[in-house]
Amino acid sequence: MVALDDLLGKAEPQYLESITSALTGIEPALADLHYALGTAGGVTLVYQRLDVNERLALKTIVFSASERGVDSTAVWQAVNRNEGAGLASGRLSCERLRALGLIFESLAVSGRVRYLVAQETCQAAMQLVCAEAAAQLIPVGADGISEVESYPYALVLDIVHYLAYLAGNNVALTQNGDLWKKDQSRIERGFLVREWFKNGAPYRPEFPGRTAFITAFCEEAGLSFSDDSGMQVYSAAQVWAQQPFEESAKTVARFWRAWLFPRLGQVELLAELGKALPDGAWFTADQVAEQTLPFVVGEIRPENPMVSFNGFFRTALNLGIVDAGYRGRSAVYAITRLGKWLLADLADVEAEADFEIQLESRIYPQPSFEILAPKETEPAVLWMLELFCDLQLIDGFRTYRLTRESVHRGLNWAGVQDLIDLATRCGPGLPNNVQFTLKDWAAGFGKAALIPGMLLRCEDAELAQAIYYAPRFANSGIERLNEIDLLIPPESKAILNQTLADLGVTLKQPKALTSRRNQDGAGTGRGSDADGSDAE
Repeated sequence: MVALDDLLGKAEPQYLESITSALTGIEPALADLHYALGTAGGVTLVYQRLDVNERLALKTIVFSASERGVDSTAVWQAVNRNEGAGLASGRLSCERLRALGLIFESLAVSGRVRYLVAQETCQAAMQLVCAEAAAQLIPVGADGISEVESYPYALVLDIVHYLAYLAGNNVALTQNGDLWKKDQSRIERGFLVREWFKNGAPYRPEFPGRTAFITAFCEEAGLSFSDDSGMQVYSAAQVWAQQPFEESAKTVARFWRAWLFPRLGQVELLAELGKALPDGAWFTADQVAEQTLPFVVGEIRPENPMVSFNGFFRTALNLGIVDAGYRGRSAVYAITRLGKWLLADLADVEAEADFEIQLESRIYPQPSFEILAPKETEPAVLWMLELFCDLQLIDGFRTYRLTRESVHRGLNWAGVQDLIDLATRCGPGLPNNVQFTLKDWAAGFGKAALIPGMLLRCEDAELAQAIYYAPRFANSGIERLNEIDLLIPPESKAILNQTLADLGVTLKQPKALTSRRNQDGAGTGRGSDADGSDAE
């Protein structure tokens, strides 16, 4: 028998139909066939021999098949609506695809036939049909395009602003898990792009859409967390903010695909189509919609497909994947070089980094304690600015102000070296009055500190020593303040109870607590915890 690889190499895919029919019950042979059809070259050879209706049927199935497949009737109807197609064209075209091994049939519970596509075949076919769709799009001239929006770096920089705000402020949540309006307005004020959904995102209604996406990304990436006490950041946030922009952009784009695509609907095809479009060329939204939306059929088709369509391009705009504008009353989009690079990475395809990252690293301090920074400041510098300064406004520049409170806030989170690094970024250098004042402010930081813990006073030095050197307290952070006083870390309360039990010692209740219990809990059974937890 001729090997399938050899057969495909001879560019004679017409033989695949008879081979598939003859070997229907032989699993190894079918496995080889499916492997061949899972390669770009194998699918291309078969695709070239398909007629218009068969390509249309394959396009519809590839765009519409979920894990459960797509209803056969919906595919037939989509093909039959094609100009010049007969009523039987849809069914016959799908039979041809099935005979070639491109698709499979399964029976639903209702007894209706559903079409499935192997994952590898689907990916290869998706590239082909999207490339063909892209070739049918006619670019529009750049003349007459107005209100152009381009945000190649906005989302990464807004994430840095968001993390720095959480790091420098005690952000609490309402009982419903919402952000307080004061915090939400301050976070929004530092965004380069307006919110996507002002009245709440459809996938996380307690936050506006842009904040919801950024919050979900930061929590998924291990940069921040929220609990009953509010929202806080991990130390990993500083490392993330200081890494190269390209790495941050890739991470955010992968999250965009994994987290947002399922919430937007069947938009994988839009990403694949964007990868096939030439960068810099403008296409109308209507053109793109005509090549994609009519071919998403069956139960996976959203109730309002344009919501998914617009949601994809709005978020792609914020990632810098597309630029957007208007030509008359029609929206137009252009894939950027950064977008081609990111979309190739999403598809695990090597892409040439032939674009230049144009982020600013210099900032400009004023004698008035204001600092002017370009809007598109590199993330590492933006992180330090947000920590050590208060954002005033974003217009042509970012305007920050240094205050004693903001400097101490930054020193508390980052440290003196970061303040020094920030000063070295100043283009003309720090004005003398600002330099002297910063030294004075920094000198007043950290001269007093609250040490969390429980004060344990022992009856004698021997007991204090026994507790201090108890094996259970090894590496616990216990401190000896003097001969009889120990500072017990809050998280070591259980260790203290076990150690005292080993020594045959019971904690003494303070008189104030005892008298209060006698007053408040007498005869009620309250105020007599056996574990002595109120002794803290």
